[in-house]
Amino acid sequence: MMQRVDFEIREASENEALLLHEYDSQIFSDSWSEKSFSDSILSDSETVPAAVNRATGEIMAYAAVSYIFEEANINRIAVRPEFRGNRLGTALLGWLEENLPEEVTVFNLEVRESNVHAIEMYEKFGYTVLGRRKRFYRNPEEDALLMTKRKV
Repeated sequence: MMQRVDFEIREASENEALLLHEYDSQIFSDSWSEKSFSDSILSDSETVPAAVNRATGEIMAYAAVSYIFEEANINRIAVRPEFRGNRLGTALLGWLEENLPEEVTVFNLEVRESNVHAIEMYEKFGYTVLGRRKRFYRNPEEDALLMTKRKV
């Protein structure tokens, strides 16, 4: 059985953009560039939180979210394979809902229809399927489920 890792969630720094890109390219077939992470980290309307091992300082999971007015789009929630099972995705999603500006009340995201674990996590948080984006993903080609949640 995997031992739980003690972690904290903090904002990623610009000097971690390359590292986030490297992790992202190991996790997603449509990975973000270093510049995409850097731009998000520096933006006033985006946030890139990271779940960091308290003992080692290592980034184990991260998210990327953009927001404007009352609406947020969750662009990424990623957990490195060796750290899955530590509820890091759940922790990041909870952190986002608690730490985005107060006026953000609508959360949207796309998820691969085959990503059952992520869909189950989102549903536990109250997200519902709003629609489908045909052939949204490449490598492999797959539809995305558009999920949304309104915070009350």
